[in-house]
Amino acid sequence: MSGEQEGRGESSVDDGEIHFTEATKYDALRKHAHQMRQAGPLSKVKIRADTATTVNDLEWRDYKKKDGHGGYYHRRGGVAETDYIYPTKHYLEPPGELSKLGVQQSVAAHELGHALGLCHKGDRLFSLMWKAVARPPITSPTGVDKANYKKIWG
Repeated sequence: MSGEQEGRGESSVDDGEIHFTEATKYDALRKHAHQMRQAGPLSKVKIRADTATTVNDLEWRDYKKKDGHGGYYHRRGGVAETDYIYPTKHYLEPPGELSKLGVQQSVAAHELGHALGLCHKGDRLFSLMWKAVARPPITSPTGVDKANYKKIWG
């Protein structure tokens, strides 16, 4: 997409891993996204829970704003600064338009894709990284996503 970049510098990855804090009621969605990204060709970057001896790279936080987005990735980018994924309560909970499980999983996996350095894709490419949720939803990386991940992380 115009103006967006893909790469290591746009990610939450620090020394080949992301340490995260789980601070959301959507923990099942976070687990889906993490498991999906840790499998097969997407396992180069390790995703682990934060501990007392690690620097927190990524935090999942609930978000209540009514603005048309199912979730957000906010990259802060400074040394030892925490980036955030915000699942949006208004749309992900019934009767929200994104309250079906597959759609929720798609939103969580998409935002984690940003944390791994992936950017939005145009609708001519079949990708989890479309700006809008696909119908039916894409809940795991497509060939396009795997190829872009491999370009970034090997």
